[in-house]
Amino acid sequence: MRRSWSLVIAAGLVLAGAGIAEAGWEEGVAAFKQGNYTVAAREFQTVVEQQPEFAGGQYMLGIAQLKLDRSQEALAHLKKAYELDSGNVGYQLALGQAYLASGRYGDAAQMLQKINPSSLPKDNQDEYHQMLAVALEKSGNGSAALASLKKVTESNPSDADAWYRYGTAAFNAGETQQGVAALEKAVQLDGQDGRKVEALAKALVRQARELQGERKKAAYDKAVQVGRKLAAASPTYDHLLLLGEVQLGAADYKSAVQSLKQAAAKNGTEWFPHYYMAQAYTLLGQYDEANSSAQAALQKAKGEKERQMVWKQIGFAREKMKDYDGAKEAYLKGGDARSAERVDENRRIAEENQEIEQENQRIEDMEAEREKLEKELRDLGGPPRR
Repeated sequence: MRRSWSLVIAAGLVLAGAGIAEAGWEEGVAAFKQGNYTVAAREFQTVVEQQPEFAGGQYMLGIAQLKLDRSQEALAHLKKAYELDSGNVGYQLALGQAYLASGRYGDAAQMLQKINPSSLPKDNQDEYHQMLAVALEKSGNGSAALASLKKVTESNPSDADAWYRYGTAAFNAGETQQGVAALEKAVQLDGQDGRKVEALAKALVRQARELQGERKKAAYDKAVQVGRKLAAASPTYDHLLLLGEVQLGAADYKSAVQSLKQAAAKNGTEWFPHYYMAQAYTLLGQYDEANSSAQAALQKAKGEKERQMVWKQIGFAREKMKDYDGAKEAYLKGGDARSAERVDENRRIAEENQEIEQENQRIEDMEAEREKLEKELRDLGGPPRR
């Protein structure tokens, strides 16, 4: 974005300054047009040294330095150009761009908001809104950033990239429903772009997590369709892992295991596939496989937080197996004291239930024995039962 704007902004001034006779100006313009920004910056440096109050020289030096990623130097000259001619839209744009390049997003937003976008050429208005959106989002004004990007989609409803930018910005701002809708539009317009398909799959996963009941299931089912498309087109580790995750969420545990095995084969150092496999196997009731997957995840986990997650999963699997001692130990290693307490309570209840069952069985056995004795007495002709 920075480089495209530099070219757009520079073009008008290069033409406007074509008649300037300052030494170095024409050489600087020629070098800039040829993409030789080092020479251009050197020539424009000569211009500003000769005439520091010439706004055009300060401006051209600034944008040449932007091209060379010298954002701080560029900022000083572009601020000078703006001070000399504050009403020049090109200078305002360039200064906003320099603020962006320097990470001064609040200043960038403030400068860019001075501009009336309708005063810009139609072809440049969308780029302006994109620049403004970046500045607003990075400075903490996500809602205004979304509004700016939405204007781009409204003026270019067939632009898949515009819908993608709007969708990802909405997703990052926590506006999941807007993000999903925009990214679905982006994929409809350009379903061959893996970035767009992947972004949609991730947005659908978040949407599913935020929903309940049938709507949750529908979102996961849609995410599975998108994930399959993504993995089929590009079966990378990340894409296979994402597919396994959405299949897990959609309760298609067997398919999830297969996708996660493929992901693990692509990257033998990562713990995530094994962790998710442990979840899938647990939900399938295959506890031995769940334990093996969890142990593999434990060996590959890189930090204490990750290991705690795996221990909690081990605790859950062992709890399902009614291995209360093993479950409690795993939960405690995972830093989950509450679940460990629950295991103790479940153990107490299970022991009480077992005692009740044993007592009931004893009573049933006694009743069966009594009936057996009565039958034997009847068979021997003993006294009738009263």
